[in-house]
Amino acid sequence: MTRNTIQRLLVFFIGVPLFIAATMYASFGRNILLAFLVVVIQLLGVRESAGLFAAKAWRLNVAYLSVLSAGSTILVYLSPLFSRWFPSAPSSLEILLASTILGSLAVLAPFAFSRADSFGDILPKIAASLFVFFYCGVLGSYLVYITSSFGQGTAPVLTFTLMTFGNDSLAWLVGVTLGRKRGIVAVSPNKSIAGFIGGLMGSMIAGTLVFFLFPGSNFGSPLASILLGLALGCSVIVGDLVESALKRSAGVKDSSSLVPGRGGVLDSFDSLLFSAPVFVLISAFLGFFPPLG
Repeated sequence: MTRNTIQRLLVFFIGVPLFIAATMYASFGRNILLAFLVVVIQLLGVRESAGLFAAKAWRLNVAYLSVLSAGSTILVYLSPLFSRWFPSAPSSLEILLASTILGSLAVLAPFAFSRADSFGDILPKIAASLFVFFYCGVLGSYLVYITSSFGQGTAPVLTFTLMTFGNDSLAWLVGVTLGRKRGIVAVSPNKSIAGFIGGLMGSMIAGTLVFFLFPGSNFGSPLASILLGLALGCSVIVGDLVESALKRSAGVKDSSSLVPGRGGVLDSFDSLLFSAPVFVLISAFLGFFPPLG
């Protein structure tokens, strides 16, 4: 049995039950513990993604990007509290949009005061800085929205978790046991067609389960939750491949060595970051999990 297999089994039999228990029985303060975890992931993610660009000799202001990324998340978490201060009472999604725009402008602003000897690096550094803020700050804010801004408490958190980790787990299992045709995606040559199909099936199976587990959600029919699972399954796969492309370009195997045997934070949470806005927007627009009033 390989180390990777042991780690996945430990996550499945120990990590997942602990996460479910924490979500169900330690959800005080609108899941403040999960929101804090997201901020930690963001801060570590900023450092790791900036490190990937450093491999190309593009040094970014990690501290500044960390403050902007965490600040965006904190604004989203606190939005139900201070939105009442404004005459229009903006929703958490509107606050998220505002923090995205203002945060992006804040990323750009320091480059207006660049020294003459740094003009040649402005374009790549602007692109890299905006990417890091978007990848870790904006997408991370959607994770906090899931944990704290939907009205049904644990249901959206567990629905999102089941659909994303169901994809990852079944993709790995099917890929290991049935995967034959590999190398179909250059950025991740070990991925197989069977693994991709297994991952999508895992998200759709989770979609079926959550329809019956959370009858208070407004899915209406199993088809709606299954299609949500399919959408999340696609975004999980793309998110994983995008992070693989980043590492390929930087010439590294893992985003860092923080987690023994797993690589870095981005190696573990890349697909969650990518799929979080898909889950939030579909759920909010179709009314699956109405936001806090």
